[in-house]
Amino acid sequence: MEESERQVLDMRLVPAALGCWVATIVAVSLGWFAGLMLAVGAVVVAIGLWVVLLWAIAHQRERWRVVAVAALATMLLAAGFGAAGAWREHHVQAHPLRESFGRSVTVLAVVTDDAKPMRAGGFGGQRRWIVHAGLRGFGGGASTMRVDGAVVVLAGGGEWADLSPGQMIRFRARVSEPNRADLTVATLNAVADPELVGTLPWWQRLAADVRADLVEASGRALPTAAAGLLPALVVGDTSELSDDVRDAFEIAGLQHLCVVSGANFTILLTALLALTRLLTAGPRTSAAAATGVVVLFVVLARPDPSVLRAAAMGSVTVLALLTGRRKQALPALGAAVIGLLGVAPQLAVSAGFALSVLATAGLILLAPSWADWLRARGWWRAPAEIVAVSAGAFVVTLPLMVALSGRVSLVAIIANALVAPVVVLITVTGAVGAVLACVWGDAAVWVLWCARLPLWWLLSVADRTAAVPGATVTVQSGLIGGLIAAAIVVTIVAALRWSKTRRLLAVGALGISVVLVPVRLWQPGWPPDGWVLAMCDVGQGDGLALSVGPGTAVVIDTGPDPRPIRRCLDHLHITHIRLLILTHPHADHIDGLSGALRGRTVDAIATAPGELRGGTVDAVATAPGGLGGGTVDATATAPGELGGGTADGIAVAQRHSHGHGTDSGGVERVVEIAKSARIPLMELHAGHVLTFGAVELAVLAPSREVPSSVDLDEANDRSLVLKARTAVGTILFTGDIETAAQSRVLRADDIRADILKVPHHGSRTTTPEFLRAVRPRLALISAGIDNTFGHPHSTITAALDTLGATIARTDRHGDVIVLGTSADLRTVTSRRQTGAGP
Repeated sequence: MEESERQVLDMRLVPAALGCWVATIVAVSLGWFAGLMLAVGAVVVAIGLWVVLLWAIAHQRERWRVVAVAALATMLLAAGFGAAGAWREHHVQAHPLRESFGRSVTVLAVVTDDAKPMRAGGFGGQRRWIVHAGLRGFGGGASTMRVDGAVVVLAGGGEWADLSPGQMIRFRARVSEPNRADLTVATLNAVADPELVGTLPWWQRLAADVRADLVEASGRALPTAAAGLLPALVVGDTSELSDDVRDAFEIAGLQHLCVVSGANFTILLTALLALTRLLTAGPRTSAAAATGVVVLFVVLARPDPSVLRAAAMGSVTVLALLTGRRKQALPALGAAVIGLLGVAPQLAVSAGFALSVLATAGLILLAPSWADWLRARGWWRAPAEIVAVSAGAFVVTLPLMVALSGRVSLVAIIANALVAPVVVLITVTGAVGAVLACVWGDAAVWVLWCARLPLWWLLSVADRTAAVPGATVTVQSGLIGGLIAAAIVVTIVAALRWSKTRRLLAVGALGISVVLVPVRLWQPGWPPDGWVLAMCDVGQGDGLALSVGPGTAVVIDTGPDPRPIRRCLDHLHITHIRLLILTHPHADHIDGLSGALRGRTVDAIATAPGELRGGTVDAVATAPGGLGGGTVDATATAPGELGGGTADGIAVAQRHSHGHGTDSGGVERVVEIAKSARIPLMELHAGHVLTFGAVELAVLAPSREVPSSVDLDEANDRSLVLKARTAVGTILFTGDIETAAQSRVLRADDIRADILKVPHHGSRTTTPEFLRAVRPRLALISAGIDNTFGHPHSTITAALDTLGATIARTDRHGDVIVLGTSADLRTVTSRRQTGAGP
């Protein structure tokens, strides 16, 4: 009887939920008129269905009656939700604030969510924030117009980051059209700091205190990366979460853990109900306790639509897990969808809402049967359920993820399966620690200390799986990509129902793995023996390594992101960096610094003169010959010899960075990271000559004189220009120098070289005279695939072709290795493992 019940699913609410969802999407995204027309059409269809229902009752056609009732309910609900969505969308379109597009106004609003950092920094490295708020009025003085509506605020400055939900603020902002059709009235670009109006409601003050106490206790109990992650896992507080951890979780398919999701509620409710059973509490007591925990957790995690969605999905998942009956869980999911769309119709166009619903549906429809299938083949219950849950959620959400991002994480299932056991421990421990933190801080520290090992495992899994070559693949995004992905998923899942197909797919997967794993993961023969120079594929930026001994290199620039440069240097087996040169402080050359340092000893970091003004100079050390026998008269910002900082403590600096900026923001980050790792900072200028064994490195530019001020547009021309004498000939490293700097170098030095790192990613700011003076045999261009700048420019590649140079490009060839001799110059690339002789 139980088996029969599990096989017969109660689908009656599924059409109704889908109808409400579609109707709301149409009204919100296509406009109020489309929503109204859909509602009218649904009413017309409902009238026809009513006639069919009367006929079925009169002729005692039970099956027709059931279908007609379900369809009639679906049409009526769709009509109601379409009309409601149309009314709300019309209210947004007619909002008086929209008449102020392009103008500045004074706004009165209530913050509805914590400020979220924008991934790209603002001018001078200033962190910018996205703040969601509810409008209360706009104007000024007696002319203030009292209106409501949702707005999005874009602002810079720490004052915005400190705002708590529920706080009323007044500020001046420039009004512009919203970026998305999600019932947002306007986007407000703040032009002044917020003025606090009134005080927080008492429950929001309590929530803010608990969150702050949890962050403080986590900082005392845990290492830096873990201390930033724990509050994100428990209450969705990402204020201390580093970009490194965030990026690793995204690549590994674990990003859902960094926000409040249905998993949080599932874990807490399951633990609570297990405790009530242990205490032999009755059903009413258990239900009351569960309701209280959900309400309390919603307040702590911020009662915004995304948290309400998580609470509903988590509750449905608990119902499915505890009862083991999908027949009950599926109607609960449908009811949750209908209720959430009624409360917050903007969720209909939210990717997070769609992902949550799909993931929950996967847990209800796929995970139980897949777990049973695995157990029937000898798997233990716990690993079978963990793998089934991870695979089910991945499969049903894959098409939407492809449509949204155009990326597929190939390690998501294994990463989620590996961390599933510790996520439960971390969440429960963190919840207990959060409660204790507000009453007894020392006890909270002791409790949170117990989460060290689980957090270490979680961070290690995210870091290792994200570092696997090919962890993510890029595919076509958008509607077409999503539909193709959905078709592939459906085909594979259906094919797996037959044993012959499973064996065929297993053989195919094994064959592909045998071919691809050694090539993509272990990369045998990489790097080739005797390599001299490597140009790393770091995307739209620069990252190069000059070999100066076994496992040792001089690194020149680190790209825009830590992970690609770290991957490249790991594959080159670089464990010791004699000198890390940052040609100039633009994000695409320095933001990957922590990745280059991770796991390696570094003797010194060098920049051009004056670039260190953003940092605090602790000591001045003159180190003639300190880098290998050359003449160096360098200024260092850390005491001691130029011999060996490590990357320990890098995350400390990243916690206090100010985002991806240029110049001052970037230099501050470099100084902080170097200080944390105890690595000396140096300044190089024209005239310095450094030797590293058989490699000689001469600095050609810039001059020693430091301008009183350097405009952001002039930073490229302050790039360090270096000429290296190596076994493969002379190499000219040019940073991002443009026309003016090229002319200065051309007049001052002999710049003829066998190999040219083409300036500024092949931008057309490179002059033909400069290229003719260098006349390279091999031209190296570092640029990102399909970058928006059009790098490299066709006129530059054409000029290099005319000069007879061989061109190697990271956007086409991936990592590029240069080896051989000056008479026999060869390249090997990671995307095409063949040699070429310029």
